Amino acid sequence: MSRFLSGRGWRAFLAAMAAAVVLGAGTGTAEAAPTCVNRAGGQPVDPGSGNELRGGVAVSSCRAGAVGSSTAAAGQSLIERWNGSSWKKAASPSPSSIGNVLAGVAATSASNAWAVGSSFNPRAAQTLIERWNGTTWARMPSPNPAGAKRSNQLAGVAATSASNAWAVGSYVSAGATAPTRTLIVRWNGTSWTQVPSPNPAGATSYNELAGVAATSASNAWAVGFYLTSGGAERTLVVHWDGKTWKQVPSPNAGTAGANNGLSAVAATSASNAWAVGSYAVSSHELRTLTLHWNGRTWTKVPSLNAGSGGNVLYGVAATSGSDAWAVGYRSLGPAPNRIILQHWNGKSWAMVTSPNPGSATNVLYSVAATSATNAWAVGSYAGATTADRTLIEHWNGKTWAIVSSPNPGSNGNNLFGVAATSTSNAWAVGGS
Repeated sequence: MSRFLSGRGWRAFLAAMAAAVVLGAGTGTAEAAPTCVNRAGGQPVDPGSGNELRGGVAVSSCRAGAVGSSTAAAGQSLIERWNGSSWKKAASPSPSSIGNVLAGVAATSASNAWAVGSSFNPRAAQTLIERWNGTTWARMPSPNPAGAKRSNQLAGVAATSASNAWAVGSYVSAGATAPTRTLIVRWNGTSWTQVPSPNPAGATSYNELAGVAATSASNAWAVGFYLTSGGAERTLVVHWDGKTWKQVPSPNAGTAGANNGLSAVAATSASNAWAVGSYAVSSHELRTLTLHWNGRTWTKVPSLNAGSGGNVLYGVAATSGSDAWAVGYRSLGPAPNRIILQHWNGKSWAMVTSPNPGSATNVLYSVAATSATNAWAVGSYAGATTADRTLIEHWNGKTWAIVSSPNPGSNGNNLFGVAATSTSNAWAVGGS
């Protein structure tokens, strides 16, 4: 995800999204029950009621576009494009008559972009990969290692060229306990194939990846979580060195048994990468989590929180060692949810003011940046009795401002990822 609810929360989100997409829920995905709050990723992916942007940027992606879904009865994929002056809906495949959703997007140029997610059959989710060739979006064949009767889903995508791209997620393996295993697939310029990936929790528990970033054919990162034998969710970071994916030690915050999870990753070089997520300090209290890679080790870097309750980071983007953004939201009990937007200046993270148009919920799920004066963040907002609306905000080097975005679904629209390559080319994806 680009995203991300680890463990029980992630599976609860998928079930809720499937219900919303398949049934066309007018008010979108409800907040998860208390038993699902203590996931590694923090709050439910969908704190609002129907239109969201989340996931995305190779980092959960690193270009400029947004992806999501609108909860109309048919459950259609949703892709929107920025052409330099406005956001417009782009035609995109929706192979399933039951439901379709896109969770992440990546782009390398105006004629090469990828969007990934899931389509739903009557039994389970199947991977969905779509490609932009400069003219149209087309569905591409994609691996489903769990088969048609068990869930396969992709949460994030990254690309460095027309012949090198990665997509990550998870699938449910066979067995009575139906554990989840990490899923990594690679585009080599001709086809998508599954690549072996680490599963530290073993074959009888949960291993999931939510975000991916790449800077070259021999340097890529993927992040998520895994469940220990003791029941704690731990951060999961894996690295591609050009030959194999290997787990790399990653910090966990809080007490020894506290749940931790990572939702997104961004990288600018072999010695500069960020991963973000959240960790639990109690059954109903979460804190933001930011980890940094300096070329040798991953270390926890202090990040900001707005009061008690839920503080969750879903997306991250970086353009240099002194310019990075992290986005998410904070939940303050009965008060309206508010956006969390933090900036890294090379020394520390600082809160930055962001518009909150919704009277009930406001959340940002993904962020992409091409320079210190051009960044996009996407999410959703809703009123107390209204369906979610897509939310796209832009950074011009001084302030964040809302930019109008399409909402084609009559009962709600969701955007989960964003990517950008220039000031005149960006994508956002999700569902409607």
